[in-house]
Amino acid sequence: MLGILFCDRLLTKAEQNPNIIFISIDDLNDWVGFLGHPQAITPHMDQLAARGYSFMNAHCPAPVCGPSRTAILTGIQPVTSGIYDNDIKFSRDLPEVISLPEHFRKNNYKVFGVGKLFHGGTSNVPKTAFDEYGGKRGSAAPFTSSDLQNSKQNPFHIVNKLGKTFKLPLNGIPADRYWNKAHTFDWGAVDLPDSLFSDWKSVDWAIEKIDQIGDEPFLLTVGFERPHQPLFNPKRFHDLYPLKSIRLPDVPKEDLEDLPHRAKQLALYPQTSGRHESVIKFGQWENAVASYLASVSFVDNLIGDLVKALDDRNLIEKTWIVLWSDHGWHLGEKQHWGKATGWFRSTRVPFLIVPPHGNPRYKKSKKVNYMVNLLDLAPTMADIAGIPHQNQWEGRSLMPILDQSVEDWEEFTITTFSIGSHTVSTPKWQLISYYDGSFELYDLANDYHQFKNIADSPSSLKIINKLKKHIPEENSWKYFIRYRDYKILVPEIGKIQVFDQMLEGRNADDIAEEVPDLVKKIKLYINNHQPQQKKFSIPVL
Repeated sequence: MLGILFCDRLLTKAEQNPNIIFISIDDLNDWVGFLGHPQAITPHMDQLAARGYSFMNAHCPAPVCGPSRTAILTGIQPVTSGIYDNDIKFSRDLPEVISLPEHFRKNNYKVFGVGKLFHGGTSNVPKTAFDEYGGKRGSAAPFTSSDLQNSKQNPFHIVNKLGKTFKLPLNGIPADRYWNKAHTFDWGAVDLPDSLFSDWKSVDWAIEKIDQIGDEPFLLTVGFERPHQPLFNPKRFHDLYPLKSIRLPDVPKEDLEDLPHRAKQLALYPQTSGRHESVIKFGQWENAVASYLASVSFVDNLIGDLVKALDDRNLIEKTWIVLWSDHGWHLGEKQHWGKATGWFRSTRVPFLIVPPHGNPRYKKSKKVNYMVNLLDLAPTMADIAGIPHQNQWEGRSLMPILDQSVEDWEEFTITTFSIGSHTVSTPKWQLISYYDGSFELYDLANDYHQFKNIADSPSSLKIINKLKKHIPEENSWKYFIRYRDYKILVPEIGKIQVFDQMLEGRNADDIAEEVPDLVKKIKLYINNHQPQQKKFSIPVL
């Protein structure tokens, strides 16, 4: 009810039920012009930032696609929903939850979507959420998933497209994630027409849909696959980034020395991508960075096409544009490639809210330094549209920031990167808490790149204790335990669960039945020691 009253007070009758373009970008870290990246060529996103609100300190709910998108589209954080990894089927796992698109549809909006919004492809899109959902997933386009099969790339696979021959993998690096069916840790220019690429097809569908919608208020979600790997793009975008001009991330050789055990594992294991040592061995670091930037510029160009379509159809003065990325991505920082970490590189995301052009209620351009989380999107979207909030939503509406009525904004946010592991971010600090009771602490004001973990410094204890208060309790679990390379979860009620922590985050199965002797030893240890800490490591059993 408070949300409804706030909206009615805030919005004039003419401003009720505006159109909204909801743009999601997959795996886009903060390498964009409006966030200050020195090489990223993103004129269209920068122009949007110049017309609206660019959030300089926005963070994701989770640094993996499935849990992050689920949190954003339900307004429920991972520790509440129980969605911690990519094994998410909306109809199976959250059958009673009304997603954000469906909430709009129930409140008299026409709702359309295309590309990647929910994780898991179009088959995982809730059937009642959209009036129409178009396009098919396929970030590898113009190559197919069959083209990328590991079994075919032994060590290479020749693919022919429109009379041109391509040798996969383009970068020549064999798959580090040998357990995956497809080898996607690949990049390079593909000299083929834009129309063969999935993101181009999505924008083409979206523009066509805009022409068909009519005068009813609409929510149009457009999900870009890029810069998710493989980083294949039309050649002209790669030409923007000559390899000789590429600046590589600064990665000191001793950067991992002050990290706890679990952090080093996350840094070096190819959980979501490939190994840093492979990139170096094959001399592909510059090419990878250039290809990532090329992907970002390709997406930016397509966003320009979408915005131009709104302008050409006289919709720019009636339409809000909301742009976000589901999480960040490492390109060698901490010797890591991919996501699924608790570091700033994984948690910080680009985030824009652009009011209708010419709306006098909002400033033309504003950089917002308040700490926000994409969990805040659901209540914010509702307030923009003038529709009710759902009781389940756990984020905070950003409307007080947009209309400059904010008086007291609590400056912290939570990113959950696995069961029992969380990052607490504030404007000055980032505390990374692992399930085994270990910590990292970084002074972001003086160590933006997180080169020095000061968690063990005596002067940091007071800061850690203050930040620890924000870590979610996860009350269904009695203990989180690390033993060797096992992650052991002891629930308040039920059986002990055991996971190979090196496989954590890629739908790993509980292997407790395969290691009955270990389970017995864990039970005996707990009975004998009665641990007072919820999170700890066992050195020897």
